[in-house]
Amino acid sequence: MNTPSTDKLTVTILALAIAAGLGLAPNALAQANNDPVEDETERERDTELDDVIVVTASRREEALQDVAMAVSTIDTDEYIDAGLTGLTDILTFVPGVAVTNNGRPYFNNVYMRGINAQLSAGVTSYIDDIPFGSSTVYTSPAPLDGTLLDLGTLDVLKGPQGTLYGASAIGGILKFNTRAPSLTDGSGSVSANLSNTRHGGLNQLYRANLNGPLVQGTLGGSLTVFNQQTNGYIDNVQIGEDDWDDYDYHGGSGSLRWAVTDRLEVTLQALHQNATQDGTSQVQANYAQDLPIPGFGAAEPIYGEYATGAAALNPSEYEATLGGLTIKYDTGFGELTSVTSTQEMFFIQQQDVTTPFAGVADIFFPDTAPHSSAVLVGDLGFEKFTQEVRLTSESGNQFEWIVGAYYTDEDGHNIQDLVVTPDVPLYFANFPSNYKELSAFATGTWYFTPDLDVSFGLRHTDYSNDVELNTVGPLLAPLPFSEIDDEVTNFLVNLRYRASDNMSFYSRVASGYRPGGANFLLLDPTTGDPLSSPFFEPDELVSYEAGLKGSSPDGRFTYDIAGYHIDWQDYQIGIVRGGVQVVGNAEKAVSRGIETSLGMAVTDNLTLTGSLSYVNAELAADEPDLGGADGDQLPSTPEWQAVLDADYRFSFGQWPAYVGASYRYKGEMPVGFDGYTDASGNDFPPSSPRVNIDSYNLVDLRAGVQFNDFDVALYVNNVFDEWAWTSFGSSFAVIPSGAPTRPRTVGAVLRWNFL
Repeated sequence: MNTPSTDKLTVTILALAIAAGLGLAPNALAQANNDPVEDETERERDTELDDVIVVTASRREEALQDVAMAVSTIDTDEYIDAGLTGLTDILTFVPGVAVTNNGRPYFNNVYMRGINAQLSAGVTSYIDDIPFGSSTVYTSPAPLDGTLLDLGTLDVLKGPQGTLYGASAIGGILKFNTRAPSLTDGSGSVSANLSNTRHGGLNQLYRANLNGPLVQGTLGGSLTVFNQQTNGYIDNVQIGEDDWDDYDYHGGSGSLRWAVTDRLEVTLQALHQNATQDGTSQVQANYAQDLPIPGFGAAEPIYGEYATGAAALNPSEYEATLGGLTIKYDTGFGELTSVTSTQEMFFIQQQDVTTPFAGVADIFFPDTAPHSSAVLVGDLGFEKFTQEVRLTSESGNQFEWIVGAYYTDEDGHNIQDLVVTPDVPLYFANFPSNYKELSAFATGTWYFTPDLDVSFGLRHTDYSNDVELNTVGPLLAPLPFSEIDDEVTNFLVNLRYRASDNMSFYSRVASGYRPGGANFLLLDPTTGDPLSSPFFEPDELVSYEAGLKGSSPDGRFTYDIAGYHIDWQDYQIGIVRGGVQVVGNAEKAVSRGIETSLGMAVTDNLTLTGSLSYVNAELAADEPDLGGADGDQLPSTPEWQAVLDADYRFSFGQWPAYVGASYRYKGEMPVGFDGYTDASGNDFPPSSPRVNIDSYNLVDLRAGVQFNDFDVALYVNNVFDEWAWTSFGSSFAVIPSGAPTRPRTVGAVLRWNFL
């Protein structure tokens, strides 16, 4: 653990290094060339911020400025070189996006524009054209964190994407665009990223990638591997384990690209990730202000800002594997694409639940009481097959279209075992599930003029979702096999107008959905009446959005402004019936907001960028199962978020050099609900207590220089070592816990570009 004097010395040394002219800028807008010798024409071109960025958000290549939706494009390598190595770090720079940090480097939920849920977030992941992740609530789906792969960009598509991307994309899409294997030129690099975290220790990240032709002009390959070892900074005072949240994370991806003919191309892809961790980067805290732990305020840490009192280790392991085959054929009138994938994911976790389940064991098994501990062991995951076929017309015609079909078959498992000391059979549950989906989709764009067009899209989906429950113990009875079959249709309408070469307007109306499913059918043991519905409905939403994108005529100023209104119906929540949580549907919610991103080349060397987002997401009706009243703010999404970034580029002698700083603000954020009393005087208590999490500010510094084939960078994140909650889990049943900000972290990166 660093002493205060050592921390001050470290920050001082880094500040001197930055003052000496080292720097690095994790900002996709700052793309100026820094060669020491250049003519004036080159200089003028490089100070522009509107370099054409091409994205495939609409399943065909388009300039980012012309895409009729809100899309943020991220160069993940620049963030990683600044010490920001995962979604919980990187997505805080994207307006309108929030991440619930569960204290692990994986399996975190991503919320966009206030569209959150208790059971699973409505944001899905794509690796190029391959969807990754579960389509059901039974295996607690969460977006893939692929930031350490060899990516070209990470595209964040905000708003429902149900027409082109299908189920569960009600909030948006994270699209990880890997670098395609080159058929002509080779590239390769190895890097070491070493850092030290206050209250923790040495963190290590090693990455290597190789990309290039195996047969010139015909066959290319790429391979990326990484290994990350992160020292924890949370101490367990109950079992005497310092830095109990250490984790190891490794993986990689590879692909082969074969240009069979001028018209036919085949790509094979594979991905593997594995992570293990002993404890979580969460600390235990008090309940809401009016609940008892004497001497502590609401959400105040009980054992210290970086300490927990969990009674046992909470180890976990995560593993994900994906294989894909993409075939593209130019028919002469359009491109025919087939995308086939198989994928597998499992997640095993232990969680200390001594409070309250040791007491429950005392009640049911008094002969072995007292019971000193209770640990819940969860094993969940899925195996999934997907197949998509689509035909995309050539671009540049007055009418452009896409037609396609999609199929998926997913088998999931969720096993829960409550291990009590002394050992008693209190609770064991196994509920396998299956999800199948068949969809057909089509979109068309009509260009009235080269600058004015309208798009329409439809997607019709038939799906089935089934589950059963096998149990041991007195807490829950077995439930029979249950199945639901349903169908849903999504739509999309875009209107787009290019007022000039530097400005475009768009309006967009789009819908999305998340599948419904079979429920655990609980019966009243006295009357035999059902306590729960045999199935839960799909939740659906419609988003109305308008935006303005563009730049100044000289390209030195860029802007991207979007406003939206979202109506969310029947959103899925967890409800308690007879002491057991099942799935239910709340009535409705709304989310309204505005997002702004700006960039300015102040001088030939200095670039300023920033973003500001406002989200007003709230219940639109009283919700008895949540204990939330009409107008209550939805949890886990702050109303205000802001980012400011400064990037200065220059020559350090004959070498290109960079300096930069960023500021992040996250506004006050509620979790839980207050409960309410209806007009008839009936009280509806909250499902979890309402706690308002304070706002916080983070400042990061970065610096770097390029020496021929070597890149060197320094960074310090959370410069002022601010402590705040990044997420918080409010609960009546167990002691609440949350993930604090990572303490000040100082690091350096060395990269060798050997090709």
